Amino acid sequence: MPNLNEALFKIGALEEILEREFALLKEKDFSQFEALQQRKNELLGFLANSEDPETIDVDAQTILQSDELSSRLQHCRDMQQRNEILVRQKLSSIREALQTLKAGGDSRPNTYEHLGKGRR
Repeated sequence: MPNLNEALFKIGALEEILEREFALLKEKDFSQFEALQQRKNELLGFLANSEDPETIDVDAQTILQSDELSSRLQHCRDMQQRNEILVRQKLSSIREALQTLKAGGDSRPNTYEHLGKGRR
């Protein structure tokens, strides 16, 4: 990476974006969620570009920062997966609602008793 300190700063920004994404998804504010995607992709692009490991001067501070970098990147990965799960759940709910609307409500499952009389 161009600079470990800069990478740590960018990871902090990514963590903030991922937290904001999660809040927006819970609030169902999809327009604001979409607006965050460009900045998130820019940060991911920066983090994906790595330098040749031979050009990094390795000392104790670099190793400590590298460990912090790894743990924070794993945290970002976990937050991204959490957001992905929420998006999938929302999409599934939307698909189910659309299917119900298309079917006109006639295809609902017979899980409730009608007037206290169950199917036997």
